[in-house]
Amino acid sequence: MTKAWFLSVFLFMLGACAQPVKDTAQTVPKEKSRLDGVWQGSFDIRGRGPYDFHAIHVGGRSTAVSHKAKAMCAGKVSLDKKGFYYAQCNLYVLDGSPFDYATITGVLEGGHIDARFVTLNGGDSGTIRLTYNKLYEQPSSLAFVQGHWRFVDGDGLAFEMRVENNAIRATDSDGCEYAGHIEIINPEYNAYNIMLNIDRCDSVNGQYQGLAYVDNVTGTYLRVDIVNQHYAFHYDFQKQPNTFSQLLSLLIPRQ
Repeated sequence: MTKAWFLSVFLFMLGACAQPVKDTAQTVPKEKSRLDGVWQGSFDIRGRGPYDFHAIHVGGRSTAVSHKAKAMCAGKVSLDKKGFYYAQCNLYVLDGSPFDYATITGVLEGGHIDARFVTLNGGDSGTIRLTYNKLYEQPSSLAFVQGHWRFVDGDGLAFEMRVENNAIRATDSDGCEYAGHIEIINPEYNAYNIMLNIDRCDSVNGQYQGLAYVDNVTGTYLRVDIVNQHYAFHYDFQKQPNTFSQLLSLLIPRQ
């Protein structure tokens, strides 16, 4: 085989890769509620804080993470006609197991949620203020999330993820394996369903589901929250370039 032959094959494949990816997942638009969106802000615990808070609400579902408090929550949210906000969520150690349960009550007005929360077992309470982030109003697309994504957590554990069509394959530096898929919820808005199975990872093996959104304010990130009854994980995957030289090296062997 000659290098010219490999190059011709490469150019053919490059042309094929240039074809748009069809968004075959849930692409039927659904009406957006006032509560749907990416919400960001802070909270305090009995006056201690502030702690960062990053949440996504879609169709009554909610996941959220606080990096400073090293905690996550996942549950249900609702809003009545008067703007009364109510949430119930399981609290997890960030990238860990559940430790408590919280209720959040407040009001939504002018793109802001002002609320109070109480935890069931720990007896903690505090205030929380969230602001609607217009990142949510960017369209979602399977074509946009294609490719190579990378994340390194606070302990130095590195994750490498590939998304092809709507299929997800990933590994981490501990040898854990991840397989699943990503789905569009509404193509008009920036939110995705995530389903993952974790394998070869001891006690955290199992099926997980959650929500994700794309953050392209400073770089391009896929912010992912996944949970089950035993664990919750958050990933800030950063998009990695697929350069011409990387693709060419796959097709032309080294001498």
